[in-house]
Amino acid sequence: MSQLALTLSSGFVNAFLDAAEAAGDDAAFLRQQAGIAEAVLKEPGGRVTEDQFVALYRLIAEKYDDELPRLLSHPVRGGALKFGVLSIINAPTMGVAIYRYTRFLRLAIHDFQVELIHSPDISRIVIDEPRGGRRCKTMAIEMVLKVIHGLASWLVGREVRLLRVDFAFDSPPYAQEFQNLFPGPVFFNQPASQIVLDSDQLSLRIQRVPRDVKPFIARLPRDWIFVSFKDSFVTHQVREQLMRTGVGNMNIEEIAEALRMSSRTLCRKLEAERTSFKKVRDDLRRDLAIELLNNSHDSMLEIALELGFGEVSSFHRAFRTWTGATPGTYRHMNDR
Repeated sequence: MSQLALTLSSGFVNAFLDAAEAAGDDAAFLRQQAGIAEAVLKEPGGRVTEDQFVALYRLIAEKYDDELPRLLSHPVRGGALKFGVLSIINAPTMGVAIYRYTRFLRLAIHDFQVELIHSPDISRIVIDEPRGGRRCKTMAIEMVLKVIHGLASWLVGREVRLLRVDFAFDSPPYAQEFQNLFPGPVFFNQPASQIVLDSDQLSLRIQRVPRDVKPFIARLPRDWIFVSFKDSFVTHQVREQLMRTGVGNMNIEEIAEALRMSSRTLCRKLEAERTSFKKVRDDLRRDLAIELLNNSHDSMLEIALELGFGEVSSFHRAFRTWTGATPGTYRHMNDR
């Protein structure tokens, strides 16, 4: 389980399977190999763990020999992303590394170009699509921007903060997942798809060396989808603090004190990140509950107490609100 125990919605995973054109028996086999119950994906509130999604992504990428599985009009063959990382690992700064990576992507991707547009204050990494119309699936654009952000964050050893993320298409049904995938506000129906950041970040020094590439590639797509340097956002600081002390053991005043701010300031900062203390805690409880139901033999009472519920019935009601299923039903789905 990752430090932040993230999960993804069934809507996001289903959209990924649809985009990868994995259907019928193929989809059933891949889903089963990744340990994802069909019933979970059919449930609107269903959630898939980080480990399950990483396994599914790898299985599809290997099956089709395509590291962005069927998201583009031409496959990105196995090993391409490794060579891309090797081509930038000796760059002195993040800005140089990103520029070099956009040059690599010109060779690997034919559906669009990726441009680094630099100005003194704000820089943009822009998807430049052909005038004749979009050739790829929208999830390809989402994934490529996430790859660039995740790779840049890994290179400098900290999550690269974004001023905004724009997409030149409608908001998908799983748009709420982007709050965990992109550290910045996300907008749709914009003139271009891009990530926008302070230009000062381009001067950050590269913290990785060539020997770090092999373990990074071995973990793909984990380290560029689920960026593990989440210390710059209050939402993730609160989540981290709750995980460290026990999700049911601290109230908002105690969390605020641990983060050296007033509870009013904490509420204001969370609101600026479009969330609340209750939502952060409930999302963490949901994700931890799913992890425990999938991967432990703990009783419902033990799980309820670990998550800070005084009784099993309260846990049952909350879990049903989060996922649309009772904890027992959810565990049974994944046991089949």
